[in-house]
Amino acid sequence: MSVSSPSPLFRQALCLLTLTACSVLSSVATAHHSFALFDQTRTVTVKGVVERFAWTNPHITLYLDADGPPPQRYKIETGSVNALQRTGWSADSIKAGDIAEVSFKPLKNGEPGGLLVEIKIGDVVLSGGG
Repeated sequence: MSVSSPSPLFRQALCLLTLTACSVLSSVATAHHSFALFDQTRTVTVKGVVERFAWTNPHITLYLDADGPPPQRYKIETGSVNALQRTGWSADSIKAGDIAEVSFKPLKNGEPGGLLVEIKIGDVVLSGGG
């Protein structure tokens, strides 16, 4: 008794199923990294005090308290830890209490926040890596 290989029709169906699954999964994976939330046509710059710097994946987040009127807390998203490390950032590049000038692409929904373009703290300028 010999073991037979799968029929050509079965192999074609399996190949088609695999290609379909890969296509669907790749669109789900890239959807996470969409920049559709941000208005790429505008750049906003605010000055304030860093309230918190969250060095976490999938995106590093910076919280900035800016004087008004009205006073607001901005939630600024950046790239991943790996992307920012490649551009010279480290976990202690920004600290709570730092006075910063932040340029970002604002959220389309009008909430105070956006995607970091660059941050200036004293003479240090870091790009967003997003």
